[in-house]
Amino acid sequence: MKTNLLTVKTFLLMAISVVLITSCSSDDGEDGATGPQGEQGATGPQGPQGDQGEQGETGTANVMYSDWVNTELGNSIAASSASFDIDAPEVDPDMLNFGTILVYGRRIDVVDGNTVYQLPMVFGAARQQSYFFVATDGNIRISVHANEEGDTVGDGTFLAQYRYVLIPGGVSTSGKSGSGVDFSKMTYEEVVAYFNIPE
Repeated sequence: MKTNLLTVKTFLLMAISVVLITSCSSDDGEDGATGPQGEQGATGPQGPQGDQGEQGETGTANVMYSDWVNTELGNSIAASSASFDIDAPEVDPDMLNFGTILVYGRRIDVVDGNTVYQLPMVFGAARQQSYFFVATDGNIRISVHANEEGDTVGDGTFLAQYRYVLIPGGVSTSGKSGSGVDFSKMTYEEVVAYFNIPE
């Protein structure tokens, strides 16, 4: 009899617990008001400094360049000099006064491959020609002169194409070679690689 009474009491206790648990749902009451913001905690100690990242590639930001332009010089120039103009709207007073203007001429040779020369360039021996440029506001003039006084230029198409690279005075060069880099002392290939200029 005691066992049955104990079993009945246990059953009733469990049933009441189930009823209490299911009747106390979180949805029954209203949400209370949000409490005030707690005070800002103390700043923790600064962590160790991270490793220095690798130097990024120097980009072409602000550096301007033209496509290759075919020469307008003839192949049988009877005068002692000749010239033609390349439209260069990026050449403005700031570029003329503070920037670096590089002009290149390219000899196209299907047998030996193309060769690029930086202007001014003087060819002696059999050719006896000087190629140079003059930059003015919005323009670059390419000229060829006979080296010997009184001689004619002859074939002015030895350099078949030209292009210019304009480096504003404010472009930083400290990323790779330090400030004060003299780009006129670099080869065409070095300048193209330095600024990632496409061919």
